[in-house]
Amino acid sequence: MKSFRAVRYETRKDTGKAALTFAHLSDLHGCFYGENQEGLLEAIYEADPDLVVVSGDMIVGKPGINRKTFAFFKELTAKYPVFFSNGNHETRYEATEDFRPVYKHFIYGLWKNGVEVLNNKSVPFEKNGRKLMIAGYEAEISYFSRFNRKIPSLEELKSHLGEKDPETETVLLAHNPMFFSVYKEWGADLTFSGHLHGGQVILPGIGGVYAPDMGWFPGRLKGVFDSKDGKRHLVLSAGLGNTEVIPRFNNIPEIVCVDLVPEGGW
Repeated sequence: MKSFRAVRYETRKDTGKAALTFAHLSDLHGCFYGENQEGLLEAIYEADPDLVVVSGDMIVGKPGINRKTFAFFKELTAKYPVFFSNGNHETRYEATEDFRPVYKHFIYGLWKNGVEVLNNKSVPFEKNGRKLMIAGYEAEISYFSRFNRKIPSLEELKSHLGEKDPETETVLLAHNPMFFSVYKEWGADLTFSGHLHGGQVILPGIGGVYAPDMGWFPGRLKGVFDSKDGKRHLVLSAGLGNTEVIPRFNNIPEIVCVDLVPEGGW
């Protein structure tokens, strides 16, 4: 069985409300941790989250692998609410005529197995008296070009997700972390992203050597990043799979667990 790690972070919000635990998956890319993802399931069960969020790049072009992904999600949704938003691989399949049927089957399979698919939409979530809005942003495929550094505007984000209610805590699933400045300007309190694979190759004292869309030596590309005022947070996963020519090195795939804790503690 391939190895991965489960990492755990804590963020604090001055709400006085109950704590919530998230399990965050990203960038599986058809990799397996056990014949039926038993390794991933065991790690998630051990973390015992309140909900599971998935920030994209789970689709592959092989229907047999996608069917196993559906079975994995069916096991998850039997125990937890699961929310999914597209990554660039899903968006590329959606935009490509030859692969569009694979995409439609994939999204239908998620829905059929109980996953809440959030592509430019949001839904309310409540547990233990804590009310959230969970939103998913699907960026256009042009925003993932290796040679294009354009950033979506705040107006574009609003056109997809509407105005953010300032009175409601909002969790955003957004595959590309490079637009965190726009996400926090929109008002996302907690953003879950992936895409950069943690930098592919990690060198001590240097960080990531290479990342999709960022090129060489992009720096630290996993962990929790806070806004300057400390009120908004980006949770960036190194992901679970690999699609790059350059293999992972010193960069263990990961599941990320986040405890959203009131300022006063648990």
